[in-house]
Amino acid sequence: MLSAQRLLAHIVVAAALALGLVIILPTIGGEINLKEALSGGPWSENPAPSSVIFWQTRLPRVLAALGCGAALAMAGAVYQAVLRNPLAEPYILGVSGGAALGKAIWAIIAVQSTLPLLGFSNIAAFLGAIVPVTLLHLLSTRRRRWNPETLLLAGVVMNVLASALLLLIQFFSDFTLVRQMFTWMLGGLDIVGYAPLAYLWPAVLIGGIILTWAGRHLNILTLGTTMAIHLGVEVKRTVTLCVWLATMLTAFSVAVAGPIGFVGLVVPHLVRALMGSDHRLLVPLSGLYGGIFLLACDFLGWRGMELLSRLNWASRNWGEIPAGIITACTGGLFFLYVLFRRETRGRDLEPHS
Repeated sequence: MLSAQRLLAHIVVAAALALGLVIILPTIGGEINLKEALSGGPWSENPAPSSVIFWQTRLPRVLAALGCGAALAMAGAVYQAVLRNPLAEPYILGVSGGAALGKAIWAIIAVQSTLPLLGFSNIAAFLGAIVPVTLLHLLSTRRRRWNPETLLLAGVVMNVLASALLLLIQFFSDFTLVRQMFTWMLGGLDIVGYAPLAYLWPAVLIGGIILTWAGRHLNILTLGTTMAIHLGVEVKRTVTLCVWLATMLTAFSVAVAGPIGFVGLVVPHLVRALMGSDHRLLVPLSGLYGGIFLLACDFLGWRGMELLSRLNWASRNWGEIPAGIITACTGGLFFLYVLFRRETRGRDLEPHS
C-alpha cells in the first residue's frame, strides 16, 4: 500500500537538499562576491562580474545538472521496469548514443546551412534516440522468444554502432567541430544562460508527473506481460507511452549535457534499496535523487581538480573533469556489482544435485 506520508517525507527531504545545493553550490569559489552577485539580479543592465558569473554560468549549470540527472534517473527506472532487467538504462540500451548521433548529424547540417538550424538540436536528438527504441520494439514484437537479456545485448550493440558512426563523423569533420563534439560527448554541464533549460525542465516535470501516474501499471508490468494482461493492463499502450516518455527525457538530457551514462542505473537501484520497488515512489524519488547525484558528480569534477591542485597533486592548468567521466567510473563499477550479484543469486537458485 502506498504511503502518502512516506512519499511526502522523502520528497520534502530530497527537495530541501536539492534547494540547498542550488543556493550553496553557485556561491562556492573565490572569484565571486555573493553580496555583489545577489544585488545585481539576473537581468541587470550593468551587471557586476560576480553577478554575471553567478546568474549566467553557476546557477544555470546547477539547474542543468538537476534536470539532466532527474531525466536520466527516471528514464532508467522506466526501462528497467519495461524490460524487466535491472541492468537496463539509457546509456547501455543505446538511447543516449542514438540521441548523440542525431545531434551530431544535425550539427553538421547546421554548419553547412545558411539557416539558423542549431536551435532544433533537441528535436534531432529525440529523433536519434527513438531509432534504438524502435529497433528494440521491433525485435521484441517479431521474436517473442527473445528474453530481456537479449534485448539488453541488442541495445549494447546499437550503442557500439552509434559510437562508431560518431567517430566516423568526427573523422570527416573540421577541427573546430571535432573539438566541440569531443567536449560535448564527454558529458559536460558547462552551459551559459537559461535557453537550454527552457525545454529541459518542462519535459522533466511533465514526464515525471505522467510516469508517476503510470507507476501502478509499471508495477504490474514487472510481473510479466501475461500477468499484466490478466490483471487488466493495456500492455501495448502503457509500454509505448512510458518508453516514449523515457526516450524524450533521455534525448533532452543528451541535447543539453551530452551522453552522460549510468545515472539511470545507479540511482534507481539505490532508491529501490531504500524505498522498495513501488514505481509510484520509485519514479519521482529517482528523479529527485538523480538530480542530486549528477549535481554531486559535476561538483566533484568542477572543484575536484582545484582541490587537488591546492594539495599539489595536480596541475592548475588541467581545468575540470566532465561529469560524464565521473558517472562512467562510478556507474561502471556499480554495473559490475549488479551483474555479479545477479549471477550469484542465479547460482543459489539452481537445484543442487
